[in-house]
Amino acid sequence: MKVADLPASVIEELVTSEYWRIDIDPGFDAKHEFFMHWKYLLPNPHTADYEEDELAELINFNSYEILLPMGRNHHPHLNLLRLNINKDETSLTLFLFDTYHSSWFDDIHSARYGFLAVADRYQKYGCDFFIASYYHFSYLVGQDYENARLIMQQRLGV
Repeated sequence: MKVADLPASVIEELVTSEYWRIDIDPGFDAKHEFFMHWKYLLPNPHTADYEEDELAELINFNSYEILLPMGRNHHPHLNLLRLNINKDETSLTLFLFDTYHSSWFDDIHSARYGFLAVADRYQKYGCDFFIASYYHFSYLVGQDYENARLIMQQRLGV
């Protein structure tokens, strides 16, 4: 599934509704978390001057279509470490390792930097996908850290 395939009514709802805003902390050198609206990430008049790869795109993890608050240019650098779904399958929790900002990922110790995302199920207008409501920088620990270390070892060739 692609954002371009979504009905216009879905895009309209996501870019105008206060319900679907995102609590975001982009991490690294950011000083504060903030709320962000999807109108800054999805195709609409506010993003008319954006490059196509800067806009958000659905990504598939473990057969779940998920809309995360990042440009599609991040997708090749995004690694799923863990995905938990709640009992009634209306919410996902994801632990992610994103090496897009390569200057931050130049040694094995960089494996401690990750992201935590919570995504809620969107089921309207014939669509069924998850949309992030929470996306925060997170230090990885335990098995998530060990898995990220393996990814970094492969990436760095060590």
